[in-house]
Amino acid sequence: TGKPDQKDLSENLAATQGLAHMIMECNKLFEVPHEMVTQSRNSYVDAEVHSPTLDELGKQVDEEGGNYQMYLESLMQNLQKEAKEKFKGWVTCSSIENTELAYKKVGDGNPLRLWKASVEVEAPPSVVLNRVLRERHLWDEDFLQWKVVESLDKQTEVYQYVLNSMAPHPIRDFVVLRTWRTDLPKGMCMLVAISVEHEEAPLMGAVRAIVMDSQYLIEPCGSGKARLTHICRIDLKGHSPEWYNKGFGHLCAAEVARIRNSFQPLIAEGPETKI
Repeated sequence: TGKPDQKDLSENLAATQGLAHMIMECNKLFEVPHEMVTQSRNSYVDAEVHSPTLDELGKQVDEEGGNYQMYLESLMQNLQKEAKEKFKGWVTCSSIENTELAYKKVGDGNPLRLWKASVEVEAPPSVVLNRVLRERHLWDEDFLQWKVVESLDKQTEVYQYVLNSMAPHPIRDFVVLRTWRTDLPKGMCMLVAISVEHEEAPLMGAVRAIVMDSQYLIEPCGSGKARLTHICRIDLKGHSPEWYNKGFGHLCAAEVARIRNSFQPLIAEGPETKI
């Protein structure tokens, strides 16, 4: 007769009801029981990265009397050197939305790769820097709240922000020491950030993620445009190294694409007219 029999109808109904139940309980669907988490002491937890304080950051500088300013300065000098050498030694990946994506392994014992995403933006470097620094709400829909924990000088601060995540992933909180420059050679701008511990920055989200490395290089490329390069290595807490290797870079590429798109004017619908 061409009609489904009762067995087929029953199986379809059961599958539909099962799917409907999964949708209704989506927030609980992939949760790991708390008891299982407390029993698990795997290598990922044991190798957990901890953020340094400002004083501890200064001690990582080789020179005597090192401080966090010297540490940040070394990060910026290394970034300028890499840019001058055209970022040698990076492995290029396929990417989306006219962005460029590459990675390299760091070799410090942590399995997370360092990612680099680049894009051209229809705005001058100083404007792009301000968009990244103070206008994240214009390009990141997951941006929930932020505060400047401590202003250390006119171009350096301890900054805390919170990003939403799709359920069942937790809301993530970040506390970073960041500094920026707008007076670099050839009109370049730069922003570097790294996670730190700060007594005046209690947890605002559910999980504190760790920014191991975040560097924005913004170079002029003619006609009022800029080339934005974001170098990034972040432990989001809760993903496998395999996920970072396969997925995290594409999130970095999508981020620089959103920054670029935030400058593009809205296209008005309707017939073209000559003015």
